[in-house]
Amino acid sequence: MADIDTLERELLDDLRGLGARLRDDDFTRELYGALTNRVWRKPGGPDGHVSFSWKRADEMLAGLRDARGAEPLTLAQTGGEGELSPAAADVLGGLGWTSQPLDTGHNDPAHDTSTPDAPPADQGARARGVDPGAEEREAHAAAERERLRVQPDAPPQTETGAG
Repeated sequence: MADIDTLERELLDDLRGLGARLRDDDFTRELYGALTNRVWRKPGGPDGHVSFSWKRADEMLAGLRDARGAEPLTLAQTGGEGELSPAAADVLGGLGWTSQPLDTGHNDPAHDTSTPDAPPADQGARARGVDPGAEEREAHAAAERERLRVQPDAPPQTETGAG
């Protein structure tokens, strides 16, 4: 059975062969949807399968586009994850790849992930029992007190949605 890195390299090599087509924003979005939430195999190629996290699919396509001078796109978590468009199915199928929806009911070690992101900045504060939003709330309260001191008859400010 091939390891995940071997399968990923083979898929990347195949995608590199798409050349200028990777500069097409719509097609790249379709590839992103096809690469995510799906299991990919290459019959006649290395044994096993590969599946990509949303972040990893975004990173792979960004690298392929960058190599062709294309502007970066934000793809991860933008929708369409797991959707296999006819164009993406034709291209990937033409490269010899087959897929099926990812079974999210169990942990799949072939679900490739990138290096984990750093934890949110306020995570340490919460672990220490500190409310990370307290300073911001106090600053807003102090600003409101100052506003009322300068304009004592002004009605209180409330947040409203833009309409």
